[in-house]
Amino acid sequence: MSFNFTNFTKDLKSLADKVSNEFNNEVLPMAHRTSRIVQERIGKVNVDDISQLPSEYVELANKCNQIESLYKNVLKITTNYENESYDYPLNVQESFTDFSKNISSRVSNLSKATTPAEAQAAIINPNSGEYKPPKTLYHALARATDASILSTSSTSSEDLLVKGLDLYSTSLNKIGNARLGQDQLIKSKFNKPLNTTLRQLISQSNNIQKKVEQKRVDYDLARSNVAQCTNPAKEPQLRVIMENAEDDFANTVEDAMNILQNVLENAKPLEEFLELVKAQLAYHKLANEVLGSLVDKFESLIEEKHGDRTGDNVSSRESGDFDI
Repeated sequence: MSFNFTNFTKDLKSLADKVSNEFNNEVLPMAHRTSRIVQERIGKVNVDDISQLPSEYVELANKCNQIESLYKNVLKITTNYENESYDYPLNVQESFTDFSKNISSRVSNLSKATTPAEAQAAIINPNSGEYKPPKTLYHALARATDASILSTSSTSSEDLLVKGLDLYSTSLNKIGNARLGQDQLIKSKFNKPLNTTLRQLISQSNNIQKKVEQKRVDYDLARSNVAQCTNPAKEPQLRVIMENAEDDFANTVEDAMNILQNVLENAKPLEEFLELVKAQLAYHKLANEVLGSLVDKFESLIEEKHGDRTGDNVSSRESGDFDI
């Protein structure tokens, strides 16, 4: 097969033209915009030469930007709920095998969690069914106070301290499981919707605002070129470019206001924060109930140990109530 020099030359010229067009239509205008924006920011451009955006557009853009900032700042914190051990004591070194004989009773406590299925999924490996002792502050404290630590041949299950520790450890396991349920709810009903809003809605706001800024700079550059033109023969062409840029700018701003309004109408921050509050409330409500019941049971144990006289003194206290 012979080499066709004519076709090669045509292809080469076509490629050169394409590169040249892309440079003139994309790279060069971008360079001009960048230079203009830098000049504006360092005060090299007169304020009167910078086109002002409609107040309605500015207000809508500010509201969208505020929601974006709110979501990003909150997610920096609430993503911690996706890390099971966010409150786990760093200095705890446990051998979880020491508590293997209590696994069955601990798993059964999951039924007390706010969302049993989600809490169970958080602490049990769905692939192997292998139990994974949860790494939370409450679970760590429950393991540290497990009654089996004191159980020996000479220790009776009727021992008051053994009873107390069993009550305490079991109660804290319930609270720990409820915390896992809370975390799963926050992850699915708060973090995920916020990330979806940022990815789908707020990205629309960001994109259209960038386009508006681009069209604004293009128009201001075109105005500047007309104002600085010293060649009467070129002025009509530059004026046509300016008028087209002005139309593009106005149309883009109008489209942007519709998009921004749609973003604000479809973003639901109040509804999303309600889900966060509900998850937190369910957890703290259960914790309050469990700890309140535990106070009563411990007071009964203390009364049983020290007799009615001491018991009267204990029951006269405010059952652990105090101002925070």
